[in-house]
Amino acid sequence: MDSKIVTHLENIPWSLENTSPSLSGYRPKVLLVGTVDMDLRLDLMRHLKDSFEIAALGSNPDLEKRFQEAGFDYHNYILNRRVHPILDLVTLAQLVWMFRQLQPQIVHAFSAKPCALARQAARLAGVPVVIGTLTGLSSLYASEKLSIRLIRAVYEPMQKYACHTADLTIFQNHDDWRKYVEIGIVPESKSTVIPGSGVPTDLFDPSNVTPAEKRRLREELGIQPDELVVTLVSRVIRTKGVLEFMTAAKELRHQYPNVRFLLVGPNDTGNVYHLNSDELDQLKQTVIWPGPRRDIPAVLAISDIFVFPSTHMEGVPRVLLEAASMGLPIITTDSPGCNEVVKVGVNGFFVPAKDVETLCDYIIRLVQHPQLRQAFGEASRRRALECFDLSTISEQTRQIYHQLMASKKLLPERTSLPS
Repeated sequence: MDSKIVTHLENIPWSLENTSPSLSGYRPKVLLVGTVDMDLRLDLMRHLKDSFEIAALGSNPDLEKRFQEAGFDYHNYILNRRVHPILDLVTLAQLVWMFRQLQPQIVHAFSAKPCALARQAARLAGVPVVIGTLTGLSSLYASEKLSIRLIRAVYEPMQKYACHTADLTIFQNHDDWRKYVEIGIVPESKSTVIPGSGVPTDLFDPSNVTPAEKRRLREELGIQPDELVVTLVSRVIRTKGVLEFMTAAKELRHQYPNVRFLLVGPNDTGNVYHLNSDELDQLKQTVIWPGPRRDIPAVLAISDIFVFPSTHMEGVPRVLLEAASMGLPIITTDSPGCNEVVKVGVNGFFVPAKDVETLCDYIIRLVQHPQLRQAFGEASRRRALECFDLSTISEQTRQIYHQLMASKKLLPERTSLPS
């Protein structure tokens, strides 16, 4: 944990750092709560399963089979993505009932709305330890439009109540943590930072993708062997910088015909920042856009430069961690979360938000200097291994669970304390 962040965990009289993962066979029951993308927590669950009896609760019923195949229980609940007082009350009541039935010792909610609703429900249900991870402030602070300000006016009191009544709120970057402490939404004494969700660096390893796999993927996408690939992996919405990526592709395609722009990700029509039909038509004509794909390690392996001009108030963007782990030079914005992964002049560059001209300049610099691309890529890989490996992140999470349970005397009594 960051030494500058004061949390009530420091007041716990003893730590479990040197104890066995399973605490002599005792495995507290943990329930992770999230949204439609709850499967993003599977890697964390795999790392924690030896220490905890762990299950998931998400809003996408189609994920049940995937969790079962991974050996975890999965439960579904109703969650509306937008602010809807009646449906939110239904969700709250449903969560209270489910928590009472499942009886977890720990409820750990991820993402904005589950952090607000699930933590309140966990308290009402009498769950002993209640934690939330805010994986970014998302689109709520990306605009000052009246509609967004109205949503914030409803959301902030809900989140403030949840943060004050929960045992701990975890932030994924220091900018979000400072902001929420300063405006009084989260008590400083009940907050900490864990830098992102982690990345399985053994899976996202450039050496895992064979030359034959790269060749097949390039052929499938219509990319020639000698062409450089500039890649963005993202949902297709404005705040992810998709339009800036498209404009850069337009401006550079005549000057650098051997550079191809590859966009991988779904069209998020339900998001308030979705693209209109004309913009989508332009996108299809300008970049290679195969839609969402599951072979992201291979996509990154055929890439030469990773671009992520987001203004989305990320936690720590998973795609940046994956790109870093795959040894890519990165161009991104100096925005919360993004600036945790990139060190300027070491493994990439920062570009001002919505500044296409500077984005083009940095792409050109990396296109023209292969040695710089290589140096940045090697630095990205080192950074991923040292700072963001999933085993490191999961160990910090495990320690938090144990420390909070110890503070509430929920662990088996010990005959002696660790030295």
